[in-house]
Amino acid sequence: MPQISFDSRAILIDQQRILLLSGSIHYPRSTPEMWPHLFQKLRAAGLNTVETYAFWNLHEKQQGHIDFSGRLDLAHFCRLAQQHGLHVFLRIGPYICAETNFGGFPPWLRDVPNIQMRTDNQPFKAAMTAWVTRLCDYLRPLFAPSGGPIILAGIENEYGNISQHYGAAGIRYLEYCRDLANSLHLGIPLTMCNGDVPGALTTHNALWGHGKLDEHYAKHPDQPVLWTENWPGWYDTYGYARHLRSTTDMTYLLARFFAGGGTGANYYMFHGGTNFDRVSMYLQTATYDFDAPLDEYGLETTKYHALAKLHHLLAEHAPELLAQNPPAPLTLGEKQLAFTYAPSSPNPLTFLCNDEESAPAHITFAGESYDLAPYSVQILSGSRLLLDTAQLDPAHIITRHMEPLATLPPFEASPEPLPAHRSAGLAAPEPLEQLRLTQDRSDYCWYSSTFTSTAPTTTLTLDGVADFVSVYVDGQLHATTATPLVENRTLQDHKDFTQTFTLRLPPGHHRLDLLCCALGLIKGDWMLGFKNMAEERKGLFGRALIDDQPLSNWTMHPMLQGELTPPSSWTHFDPHNPSPWSPLWLRTTFPRPDTPHPLALDLLGQTKGLIFINGRCLSRYWLLTATIANPISPFPPMTPAGLGEPTQRYYHLPQSFLAPHNTLTLFSELPTPAPTIQLCRRI
Repeated sequence: MPQISFDSRAILIDQQRILLLSGSIHYPRSTPEMWPHLFQKLRAAGLNTVETYAFWNLHEKQQGHIDFSGRLDLAHFCRLAQQHGLHVFLRIGPYICAETNFGGFPPWLRDVPNIQMRTDNQPFKAAMTAWVTRLCDYLRPLFAPSGGPIILAGIENEYGNISQHYGAAGIRYLEYCRDLANSLHLGIPLTMCNGDVPGALTTHNALWGHGKLDEHYAKHPDQPVLWTENWPGWYDTYGYARHLRSTTDMTYLLARFFAGGGTGANYYMFHGGTNFDRVSMYLQTATYDFDAPLDEYGLETTKYHALAKLHHLLAEHAPELLAQNPPAPLTLGEKQLAFTYAPSSPNPLTFLCNDEESAPAHITFAGESYDLAPYSVQILSGSRLLLDTAQLDPAHIITRHMEPLATLPPFEASPEPLPAHRSAGLAAPEPLEQLRLTQDRSDYCWYSSTFTSTAPTTTLTLDGVADFVSVYVDGQLHATTATPLVENRTLQDHKDFTQTFTLRLPPGHHRLDLLCCALGLIKGDWMLGFKNMAEERKGLFGRALIDDQPLSNWTMHPMLQGELTPPSSWTHFDPHNPSPWSPLWLRTTFPRPDTPHPLALDLLGQTKGLIFINGRCLSRYWLLTATIANPISPFPPMTPAGLGEPTQRYYHLPQSFLAPHNTLTLFSELPTPAPTIQLCRRI
């Protein structure tokens, strides 16, 4: 059986150094039917490893009920990877970030008494120990010492983002993580991304992997440099522009990293895929395309082909790259360097690097002149040019689009009953926080009370509410939450969790119904102003005030009636009839299209809600226009795209979710025009 170890230069398999060329593919963000195709494409691109997180939040949605079936069949995913000649880099977490609900923690964990996440907290460590042990026992035949493909195991993730807030308790927690992994005797090296604890390989996530090289060599001279997350783009959030990264930027960065001595790089993501169901974090779109080399549908992009050429070149020259310590750079200019491997061979391998962002450089090396584009690397064998990262092969350029196949048949409608027309709810003097009532089995919860207005204009203040609220007064929709929403909020004193609405009403007694919608849970402390993740809250958890007077005597209805009992009475959708206006259920049927191409629903013109296909929740949808270029501190290499358009218009509909005859159901949370949804194929 293979023995996995490491030295200062590389990961070793049976004492042989390997150049780790890896791509992230998350098994829940694709389907088992897609996995063989994705692995074949990854291997054809010259990669030798697939990386994935383990998603505790999906495997144990209910405490004690473990699910490894369907898209969650991680063992099958790993076996298929091995059949395609790939190693597996498993990031156990169980904190994974990943823009997934609760950062990979199951929501029930929040309500364990006295729990604090990701610190030296006994209730948390007990739950984490139970899950990690269960996961590793399930996968044990697939670790390399047992003949399986798993050669690296990551524990925790990106603790550097919060370590300053936990001090000594945080250090003890990281030591616990290491000791837990070691106690399971996995027989493979342990890694920790953006965390640092003796006994685990420190790996990095960064925009520029070569920027981590000197620091890593200084702190960890006995470890190879592994770039765990090389970002080809960025994730998208509703109301904000998409984030794209150029192909030439990506080829430059990878070549520059290996030029300086890096020996393992992983694309996060190589195939991003789709956030099916309701598993994306707060504000995260259903698409997780990430501007990756393989698009959301698993199809090749320009980036795929250009990077594949570089991967094959690097793999071909792996013996020269790994045979020696990183060479000292030869300075050719202010930001121009040369790195030469196997210098005594007849054809040494040289990387000519221009690290200047905006200006080209004319340099001389070994008596020859070279012109280097900004942010580029030229790779030479002797004096022969093997690759210039600034040059795109025209044959590699791919343009894809959505081709309409059919407009779906007319929809039927069934109103979602307002609370006044539902059975008695849960009564309490003050509103109860939503997750206590739904356990995150639904995005929705109704909060109902009454009030008296005395002036034509009334101010409703919700002091402690999340995330999106529809305000109904006397059965009529009067207001909704202002958009766009912000990704990172401060919970202290309910800052950023207060919403105010102006209501114009006749004086008198009124019924107030608030439909609160959770848009996914946070992924880390910083999304609550560095409150612990256990403080995550949804729905109305604070006070509601009418003209500064607090309301009391509340009734809560967790979940939609249509989620508890599917609608039984449907009528033809008539947009001119005011009675069915929001909230509303819509449905139609259609046959499976006769095409091998990936499919999507074009929801342009719709509003916000949930998509179901044949009774299965496909994803959230929201046709919110992108009005802001960057939801994050601007990343210089990222280019905003799609301003003035919906952040997401097309919603992936996997072929494997379809039957010969299919029922599409939408929950429309907001007023919607007559649906004119198109079924499209990606070509």
